[in-house]
Amino acid sequence: MSKLFFLLITIPFIVLFYSCSASTDSRYSKGSEEISTEKDKEAITEDDFDMEPFKTKIELPAESKSKEDKHLDLWFGYPKSDSMEIKTITIVDTIPGYRVQVISTDNLDEANNVRSEIFFKTNEKAIYVLFESPFYIVRVGDYMNFNDAKTLSFKLNQMGFANTKVVNDLINVYK
Repeated sequence: MSKLFFLLITIPFIVLFYSCSASTDSRYSKGSEEISTEKDKEAITEDDFDMEPFKTKIELPAESKSKEDKHLDLWFGYPKSDSMEIKTITIVDTIPGYRVQVISTDNLDEANNVRSEIFFKTNEKAIYVLFESPFYIVRVGDYMNFNDAKTLSFKLNQMGFANTKVVNDLINVYK
């Protein structure tokens, strides 16, 4: 009885095991694939269509190079400050206002890299790296008006500085 029971259990298991396995020799073989039927042979055709008469020649006008160095500001149409002049500025007072917070990180090098990137990409020169334990925070601008700070936040967001936000802060008033 036990031999019959063993055969009844093992034979279907072996048949099931071998019938469900997949053959890998045809799936992973490297070599030329042969087309088996005439339908497959007709489906593969070479293109003999010539695109040359339909190509369009695009001529771009040559740009005239001016001898003046142009300011590399990404936002055209906005007032530009004279960044080349050395100005002496003095802080008169600090009042409540708005700044744009760009990043908060625990790495001082990352904060300084973000500060220099903003400095060279924008006309904004009021960029601050603050230390509020345990984070270094990069904030930009001294704005009394919330909408001006929001505009700068939008510009910085478009330039690739994600997650900028307008925060209340004490701002510097210059003479």
